[in-house]
This record gives sequence, C-alpha cells and structure tokens, in this order.
Amino acid sequence: MIAFVLLALGLCGVAAALQATAASRRARLGAVLAAAGAGLTLPYYGAETFGLHAARQQALRRGDAQLLTSLTDAIRWQQGIWFITVGLLLVAADAIIIAGAIWGSRSLARYAGIPLAVGFALYLPQFTAGQPVRVAHGLLIAAGGLLLAWNLVRRTERRYA
Repeated sequence: MIAFVLLALGLCGVAAALQATAASRRARLGAVLAAAGAGLTLPYYGAETFGLHAARQQALRRGDAQLLTSLTDAIRWQQGIWFITVGLLLVAADAIIIAGAIWGSRSLARYAGIPLAVGFALYLPQFTAGQPVRVAHGLLIAAGGLLLAWNLVRRTERRYA
C-alpha cells in the first residue's frame, strides 16, 4: 500500500520535473491517473491486509478452516476486485503515459520510463503467474523506479552544476 502512495507521489515529481517541456501536459495527466489508480488499489489491499487478518482470527477461534476459505474468497473476489482491476489499469495507463512524456520531453534519458511502464502494464497478468515470475516482476518494477529516480537526480545535478 505504501508503494502505491509513493508511486503516485513520485510520478507527481516526474510531472514537476517535466513542467517546462513540451510533454508537461502528458506528464500531469499521468500523475493524475497515478493518484486515481493508487487510490483505487488501496481499498483492496487494505481489505486484504486487515480483513484477512480478522478472518483468520475468527476462523482460528471457531476452529473452522472452511470459514477462513469462504471469508478469504469473499474479501478477495467480491466487489473489491473491481477496485483493484480498475486501479491497476489506471496505474498501467499512467506509467505508459509518463514513459511517453519522458520520451518526448528530451529532458531525461528517453528510455528512463520504459521499464516502469512495462512493469505496470504487466501488473495484472503477473497475478496468474507462479512465484518466480512474480518476484521477477517485482524486481522489474523496482529497477524501473530506481532507473527513473537516478535519471531525475542526474538531471538535477546537471542543472545545478
């Protein structure tokens, strides 16, 4: 949950860094979509984090494993699934828009947003993959975020050097 909040804030920073470029409108749109997408994912992850804990406690008190399974399915697959699906689609769209803005801005290295965009475009499909693919996906997003941050720092250092 914290990562999605930080993603939205970080992409606001990217939009601010691209403010004086031809791509500033696209970058602002990407930042707004990031905030909306992150906001829609948070109820789902909050329900998982706190709701599944409460469900587990209740099932343990009753000694009923079937109760835990039914509550887990209800928490994960009822109405909340639409929040995370729409949220993750918005996050994928914003990452792609931001990558396009970076590419067109000529302010950062053109490739700086691509790994992050690919990672978020693959966010929904990675849920159906096995654990090694999910770990690799997490590493891709981490590497994409670090690459983008490094380019932003490097740009700032060049401006003030």
